[in-house]
Amino acid sequence: MRPTEPWSSSPAPAFWDYSGSGAPEELEVCAAPDLPYSYAYIPALYLAAFCVGLLGNAFVVRLLVERRGPRRLVDTFVLHLAAADLCFVLTLPLWAAAAARGGRWPFGEGLCKLSSFALAGTRCAGALLLAGLSVDRYLAVGRPLAARAWRTRRCALAACGGVWAAALAAGLPSLAFRGLRPLPGGGGSQCGEEPSDAFQGLSLLLLLLTLALPLAVTVVCYCRVLHRLRGPPHMGRARSRSLRIIFAVEGAFVGSWLPFCALRAVFHLARLGALPLPCPLLLALRWGLTVATCLAFVNSCANPLIYLLLDRSFRAQLRRRGACGRGDSMARGSSSASSLSGDDSSPFRSQGRWGPRALTSAAVA
Repeated sequence: MRPTEPWSSSPAPAFWDYSGSGAPEELEVCAAPDLPYSYAYIPALYLAAFCVGLLGNAFVVRLLVERRGPRRLVDTFVLHLAAADLCFVLTLPLWAAAAARGGRWPFGEGLCKLSSFALAGTRCAGALLLAGLSVDRYLAVGRPLAARAWRTRRCALAACGGVWAAALAAGLPSLAFRGLRPLPGGGGSQCGEEPSDAFQGLSLLLLLLTLALPLAVTVVCYCRVLHRLRGPPHMGRARSRSLRIIFAVEGAFVGSWLPFCALRAVFHLARLGALPLPCPLLLALRWGLTVATCLAFVNSCANPLIYLLLDRSFRAQLRRRGACGRGDSMARGSSSASSLSGDDSSPFRSQGRWGPRALTSAAVA
């Protein structure tokens, strides 16, 4: 069985070819069997993440797009983050099918390149959007007056546009270096990467710039926010509740992607010869990457579950729209989601029937 991580470059189902410099005479072939029964539970996990992520993120996008009234900066980041996760989960059935077939890719080279491009791009977009959200929260809490000129809707849209441009650029190496690679023994082809030193170095650089650096910015900003919150109380319950939800989203992303980032960096260093590893450690690295990749992929469906557990406005919207499918007609006979939850800082509150006081509080949030 082959590992299912889409950035893996191991070229054989039963062996991991590891070379320090890429020279054939220095090639070390290490036995590296897959995790037991990974052909069964990894596809099941990917398909479950696909179902939950598709429904959940599509619902989040619909709520935020259909909302009336002023939109806060945090809502803009949440909307783009849900769109990135939605693009990510659309590729999961392809990787699930390949995992169930022992790593054999049955969809052709075009879909191999396109799905790899989507994974790399949306991974970069998610990390940068969360970094932007963390910077916005730090400015809102730590420097609300000094940052007023920067915390505008135009700046937020420009930041999101820059994020998507960077994501497209981060996905280009996948289009150039990924494709169908023959499996040993004539057993078909896998969707793999070119095992060249140039690609390993480029992948390591992109990993640091598009994942490790945004994660570091996120951690630093929220450490500053937490330090500020330890001071004298100055925040209402609504904004504190909103920050708790954002902390959960950021924490889930860091916890899901940090192991992958660390293990993938070790893998690239080993391929480049900067970190020679014996066969037992290479086997542990391969198994660790398989588990870390599953954890990272599942994060694409985590945010809607976090909103469901922590945001009462989101639960109210879900009940009202999901019970009878008549959101607008039922809203006329029921209280708004914000009144049900008492959380005026929720991205999913109903704004269409708010009074002037509520609209003013939303504009300054």
